[in-house]
Amino acid sequence: MDRSEFKRELERHKNQIDASIKFLQQGFEDLNKRNYEFYEFVESNYYDLEERLSALERKVKEIS
Repeated sequence: MDRSEFKRELERHKNQIDASIKFLQQGFEDLNKRNYEFYEFVESNYYDLEERLSALERKVKEIS
């Protein structure tokens, strides 16, 4: 393997590594976004269900 061929191979491997890093970074960004969206969904539904439960508890107290 001569010097120019070595440089080409080295550049090819560098490009593959860079592409892999970008792919992993995008995957982590997507995962963080999905985790945040899931957290927001759970949080909004939790408070909605908590409000409904409180309203039902008040109705039960009125009936009792």
